[in-house]
Amino acid sequence: MRYSRPVVKMMVTHAFVKRYRWFFPSILFLLFTCLFPFSLVAGEPESKPLIKKYGFSPLFSILKVESPAYHEFMAVGPFLFCEESKKEEVFGLRPLFSKKVEKDKGNVRWDILYPLSRFQRGEKDQNYFVLLYRSDTYKKSEEERFYFFPFFWGKTKTGKTYGGFFPFYGHLTDRFERKDIRFFLWPLYARSERDGVVKTSYLWPFFTSYSGEKGEGFRFWPFYGHEVKRGYYEKGFILWPFFFKTAKDLDKKEPIYTKAFFPFYMKRERPPNYRETDYLWPIFRYVEDDEYHRVRYEAWPIFAKAHSDYEEWFRLFPFYVHKTTPNYEKWTVLWPFLRRKHYWEGDTEVDYNEFLAFSRFRHEREPGGEWWIQRQNLWPIFCDAHLRDGRSWAAPDPIPLVFEGYRRNWRPIWTIYGGYDKGGIHRSQFLWGLYDHIRTGNASLTDIAGLVQWEEEGEDVARFSLLQGLLKYENIRGNASLEFFFLPWRLRWQATGGVEWSEEDTWNLR
Repeated sequence: MRYSRPVVKMMVTHAFVKRYRWFFPSILFLLFTCLFPFSLVAGEPESKPLIKKYGFSPLFSILKVESPAYHEFMAVGPFLFCEESKKEEVFGLRPLFSKKVEKDKGNVRWDILYPLSRFQRGEKDQNYFVLLYRSDTYKKSEEERFYFFPFFWGKTKTGKTYGGFFPFYGHLTDRFERKDIRFFLWPLYARSERDGVVKTSYLWPFFTSYSGEKGEGFRFWPFYGHEVKRGYYEKGFILWPFFFKTAKDLDKKEPIYTKAFFPFYMKRERPPNYRETDYLWPIFRYVEDDEYHRVRYEAWPIFAKAHSDYEEWFRLFPFYVHKTTPNYEKWTVLWPFLRRKHYWEGDTEVDYNEFLAFSRFRHEREPGGEWWIQRQNLWPIFCDAHLRDGRSWAAPDPIPLVFEGYRRNWRPIWTIYGGYDKGGIHRSQFLWGLYDHIRTGNASLTDIAGLVQWEEEGEDVARFSLLQGLLKYENIRGNASLEFFFLPWRLRWQATGGVEWSEEDTWNLR
């Protein structure tokens, strides 16, 4: 008997279903398991990561640290950045500008094309500096100063105002240690007053006169000059700088007297104990100090030798220099190859070593304490600095500066490997975040370009992520889980003591 093709297909399908009838309930059960999750074993509650980083460095990234609270956004390598912590907020576009706000102190600082311009505002004062423009305001004294060359103006502590247009006309009050300064078509005419002495100049520096209740004098530079401030000093010269004579500190216990036939002979005395004589200044010098039994011979810059009650000094430049005092000791070998200092700054003991002028290693120790690193710089390879706001390091470091504006606006651009330890956060980076390691407390995160992340919190929590969560593994106090393709379902099992593939393991999808 022959059957048609549809009938044959029906008979074959019926035979297949009858033989594998157990297969279809299994498929339905698996679908039911996926769509309607359930858990047979109660697990520990999940914990949120203390450190989380999103994005693909160095293209862009977002970093969040729960404790201490810290947020960061970086884009286009080191150029665009924004950071915020409990104490401060910083953002900028390197090297064009950066802004720093100290929340607890209310201080604000802008650095624009550092070091060409700067703006600072704080509780006590504020100042601006932009090329030829500068502004200073002191809130406590209500003093103000403004410069925009050739213009300037301001207000003193007592409320007096001043200003001018250099060099045509100007008037300043309580500036440059002078009570009053005036000028007209400078250097044609200028007048200033200080400590009761009025100084008037015509065609400065050629003609100058001094008058007042405390002093007098006249100067026709460089031919002749004589100036006296009674009780303080007396100065005079003929054919300056060849012949001059001065008497300074007349109001002090030991005034200083100097006379010279420059550069052949010059003598400086502080009677009755101190005498210093120079021949062919500054080459040959001889010093006697009877108070400290000091004698010093010097043939600058090659040779020097001194000994006294408080000092021993020998110099044979550039081969060797050794100088010691009760609180200071210095060695130099083949300058600038090696120089070493050991001295005290108040109660702080300092050990300072310098190699090839720019490579510097400085360590400090408080009384009874241990040595700690204040600065290490092997120029131009790396720099490790401990500053008031924490510790930072960078490699390479072609410009050995520690100024805040430079560290924020310029150094990260050419830093291949660097990091900081600040505000409870320890961080190390390579190639502007291509590799990034962050640690705070017992939590740490290692990120490689946003492709691979590994996080640990003590010994109880571990997380691994691939492609920002495309594959994600967690182990929280023995409760392990696995996620795929950003799906809302999670594969979970008990992993205490390791994963054992046995019938006692409980697998569930949720």
